[in-house]
Amino acid sequence: MSETKTRVGDWCRHRWRTARTSLKDAVRGPGEARDGMLLQAKGAAAATVAWCLSSWLLPTNVTAFAPFTALLALQSTVYRSLWHSAQYLGAMAIGTAVAAGFGSTVGVHAWALCVLVFVALVVARLDLLGGQGAQVPVVALFAFAGGGGRIDYIGHLVASAAIGVCCGLAAHFAVAPSPHTATARRRVEELADRARTLLRDLARTAAGKSGDEDVREEDWPRRCEDLAARAKDVRAALEREQENTRLNPRRPWNSAQASLQRCHETIGMVERVATHVRSIARALTYEPRTPEPSEPSRAFEVSVSADFSASYAELLHAIAEALEGFAPPRGPDDPDRLRARVEEAERRYAEVTAEARSGGPGREGEWPVHGTVLVEAARILEEIKHTADLAADTRG
Repeated sequence: MSETKTRVGDWCRHRWRTARTSLKDAVRGPGEARDGMLLQAKGAAAATVAWCLSSWLLPTNVTAFAPFTALLALQSTVYRSLWHSAQYLGAMAIGTAVAAGFGSTVGVHAWALCVLVFVALVVARLDLLGGQGAQVPVVALFAFAGGGGRIDYIGHLVASAAIGVCCGLAAHFAVAPSPHTATARRRVEELADRARTLLRDLARTAAGKSGDEDVREEDWPRRCEDLAARAKDVRAALEREQENTRLNPRRPWNSAQASLQRCHETIGMVERVATHVRSIARALTYEPRTPEPSEPSRAFEVSVSADFSASYAELLHAIAEALEGFAPPRGPDDPDRLRARVEEAERRYAEVTAEARSGGPGREGEWPVHGTVLVEAARILEEIKHTADLAADTRG
């Protein structure tokens, strides 16, 4: 019993800290926390106004639909609010049409209700109206069971829903959610900085002078997976911001489209770079096992030579410098510096490749390992160049 009370107490304290932090963030300045609090306030106001209007203009048996529809119309963005409202009105049109058809032909009976619900559920499963398809059987039930499928009741029902939609959209357009394109770009910049830090840490490991003693060889796969997971989160936040700029009266969509599209390209590049870095880290930190006396020797089980590792570490540093040019908004605004850093990394790659070929592998089987990490470095450079070209295209 005491353990249950402890868990409940911990949950309540956690919820209280979360609510207090959100409230502080909302008071401190613009952001997602303030937008969430503002959305709740707009929802309360829109539902109240919708209920008052529907109570004044319509019969009491349909007034509940107005505040319900007002809350449904208020989504996190203006674009989503308009889209959900249109889908809900479409679901209401289908549901009321089905109810009116059954009520005017066969009347109100139990078997008719069963058939009506079955038909409405089949329509809802067709996914014609997205997430609002489930509203088709709900509206059909209210219109049929509550109003007997009568046209006058259905008209009042539709009017109540229209009042709610209008109140919800009016509240959204009057105080539209503020755009946070600068915040989205900053998160992409932080993501690119993490990728650059990953490359530099790997370069220090290759040179045999790791700057962080806590980083072990087996941590590289985890760090690459963390970078990919963070890239996924940043992409989701960026997509929300792109949606927030659409049809938003506080920020024209065209003014932010190109900038946010460049951020999308940068995120995709970071995701692919994380995959290549994981392959490089595995080759650089590989420790060959000692074969048993009875086993045949396996030529490919060798580690990267020290001389090659030192040269390759310089190459990784050069690639990290080139990647720095993609930290938005600096990269798109300074293409000459970005191009110069990419060319420097390409020159360093050519030098390391030439040295590896001219010197020859010190031990049998070294060249395949050297070739693997060189190919991965070339792929990273190609990703950077490709994304640079895309950024140039979006800049126009």
